[in-house]
Amino acid sequence: MKHWLVIGGTGMLKDVSVWLINEGNHVTVIGRQQKKMQNLINEVKNASKLTPL
Repeated sequence: MKHWLVIGGTGMLKDVSVWLINEGNHVTVIGRQQKKMQNLINEVKNASKLTPL
């Protein structure tokens, strides 16, 4: 397991963020919009592997 930092991971890189989490990695995502971040949290299979900022 690796720890990834994705800046802008709720926009264009959302699919990358979801893929990394679903592959078992821990991902910290930096996003500006709370609504998009909540959509990301709801979409991933294992939200405990996600640290939203």
